[in-house]
Amino acid sequence: MSDHPDGWLDDRLPVVVTFWLLTTVGYAYIIVPSSVFPLVRESMGIGPFAASALISVTLAGQVVSNIPVGALLDRYHNVRLVGWATAGLLFVAVWGWYAASADAYWSLLGSRFLGGIVTVVMWTAGITVTNGLYDLRSRATVVGFFTTSAPAGFALGQFTGPLLATDGWAWSFVVYGVVCAGLYVALVVAAWRCAEPTTPQTETPTRAQFRRALVDRQVWQVAILAFVSFSAFLVLTNWMPSYLVSEFDYSLVFSGAFVALFPAMGIASRWGGGLLSDTWFGGRRRPVVFWSFLVATPAFVALGLVSDPLLLVFVLCVAGLSIQLGIGIFFAYAREIVPPSLSATAVSVTSAVAVLGATVGPLVTGALFEYTGSYVSVFGYAVVLSALGLVLARTAPEPSLEAEGAVESTGPEQQL
Repeated sequence: MSDHPDGWLDDRLPVVVTFWLLTTVGYAYIIVPSSVFPLVRESMGIGPFAASALISVTLAGQVVSNIPVGALLDRYHNVRLVGWATAGLLFVAVWGWYAASADAYWSLLGSRFLGGIVTVVMWTAGITVTNGLYDLRSRATVVGFFTTSAPAGFALGQFTGPLLATDGWAWSFVVYGVVCAGLYVALVVAAWRCAEPTTPQTETPTRAQFRRALVDRQVWQVAILAFVSFSAFLVLTNWMPSYLVSEFDYSLVFSGAFVALFPAMGIASRWGGGLLSDTWFGGRRRPVVFWSFLVATPAFVALGLVSDPLLLVFVLCVAGLSIQLGIGIFFAYAREIVPPSLSATAVSVTSAVAVLGATVGPLVTGALFEYTGSYVSVFGYAVVLSALGLVLARTAPEPSLEAEGAVESTGPEQQL
């Protein structure tokens, strides 16, 4: 753990920022097909379910690889593993572009699955390194900042996907892969200049400790809350472009820029959630998660009812801010309820379950939409999930603040 003073604007920051940039571009790769779904469906002759699967299969790759990746990161040099992942992303980006150009759907699906595996290495390594560089006084704030890489990547993908589609909708894959390669070089330089180790200096966990982390009740409760948040978030990110084109007759480029507001809200919200937890709530995590669902639930209801474009912008911003408020702290949360040697494993369990939610959401809503033909079923799924999260957040665990020397709370002390 870092011996730096309370501030975090030092030689650790370039490491966090370059990890953030790398992961941002990785998540743009994940989401970009959803920004051009009409083009994908037309060029490949597939339906809504098959198109949604291009997103879900990438997330499925993350689900199945998350825990093994966490185990590797608890044992080996994190930045070097990210190097292999970056090379892998460049490979699958070129593969995916070639498969899409040849209208080879199953080959494209295979490339997307492997893309999920390499991007989860970037994400989990970034969280693990950031967690290890900072202590409880500022950890949630900095981890919250890092987690904004996902919505920033989604916003980037939603915005740039239609623009890059002028040369073929899958051309963005190659662009993102090349950019990631350059960013990895910057990460290596930042890690070399950082005085703190970028691989946490802890004892290698035993097999028994690893197994206990996999079945820890508190880890799983945090993971299920993350499942709910990610599933609701991905459903709306996935479906809003098509909803705006279909129901409001917007152009694909305009709807992509419009819907980019939803993940973009997470850039403020995820960072703000960590900052609130560290400062206003004195290191407590549960209140932030509770308020996230309390505001998101009625906002999701309103999204399906609003017909005025300006009001829809406002509601979309509220929904995007609220549902992502808790996402900013889940990965600091999970790390703090297990021994430091198991931090990457706990983060990986949480990530795996969260990404499972993100995977299931678009698939379930794709099937619901094909069955009902109505966007009401899509918004209804998000409302039910958010309400479930509100109930679960009431009994969520709190990490042991005394164990890491938490400061006294400067905010309200009431229990939620």
